Amino acid sequence: MAIIDFKEIPQANIANGEQDIFELFAREFFHTIGFSIIQDPDRGQDGGRDIIVSEKRTGIIGDSDIKWLVSCKHKAHGGTAVNAGDEEDISDRIQAHNCNGFIGFYSTIVSAPLNRKLEALKERYEVQIFDREKIERILLENGSANKLIRRFFPKSFSEIELKSPTNLLSEYLPLRCKVCGKDLLQRDILDHYQGIVVFVQDLQYYEVGWKHKYTDIYCVCKGECDRKMEAVARAHGYVTSWNDVSDLVIPIEFLKFVIAIMNRMRNSDDIYTDEAYENLKSIIITLAQITMKRQSEREIQRSNSLSELPEGL
Repeated sequence: MAIIDFKEIPQANIANGEQDIFELFAREFFHTIGFSIIQDPDRGQDGGRDIIVSEKRTGIIGDSDIKWLVSCKHKAHGGTAVNAGDEEDISDRIQAHNCNGFIGFYSTIVSAPLNRKLEALKERYEVQIFDREKIERILLENGSANKLIRRFFPKSFSEIELKSPTNLLSEYLPLRCKVCGKDLLQRDILDHYQGIVVFVQDLQYYEVGWKHKYTDIYCVCKGECDRKMEAVARAHGYVTSWNDVSDLVIPIEFLKFVIAIMNRMRNSDDIYTDEAYENLKSIIITLAQITMKRQSEREIQRSNSLSELPEGL
């Protein structure tokens, strides 16, 4: 599922003063990820050129510069693919601007006819396509490029901030499915309620002592992964209960979840095996990366200084 909404960038075919923003975004994008900008975008007849960029490559026997012709097509508002007719005379345009290769920078995807056209072009030139998925991946994974989200996609940035891990821990801690290992804190999983926290209870202990005894606590994907773990629990005579991970990353729901556990422990209603208790602590810490606020540099320094104080002070 797309995280960044490319429709936040105004349409390129409406002359309202904002029709150049997608090309300007492309320029900033390539500059940020390490390309040199040879020719900026401009209005009017551009001879099939939106931007020209240069890429420096380092080899064993020397460096080389690759000059790319970048063609920008912003069709996100219509939702249509970039067609072969949208990219005419690519070879002639590459030669006319003395470039070594072609980059398609698109806010949607490439149509099958255009893809075949580009594949044939690879016999003579280097060809790269930056479609919406590739652009989004770089924006999210590249620390420098990530700053462009706030600038060009403010609404998407706000949504990402709400669901992104904080810097609570020194490094991000994934919430792994016990079966397949998938990170259940990924945005597409949270958006579709695909992960759960499962409590495994020894029902026989409850019948004897009227208390809940939890033998295991784990996280798992809904569906096949959940069914596999459920079968294991039943084979041991255990029963399970669960909470949606997507609900537990809502701050108030997370707080209610933790308080409820504390209250039941205080009242001696629940008993945990050592393994279950350690798993519960780990899950709470991992969930806190989403629910707790981002720490400032001053707060991080203060926390580090407190951790250095001798015990007993």
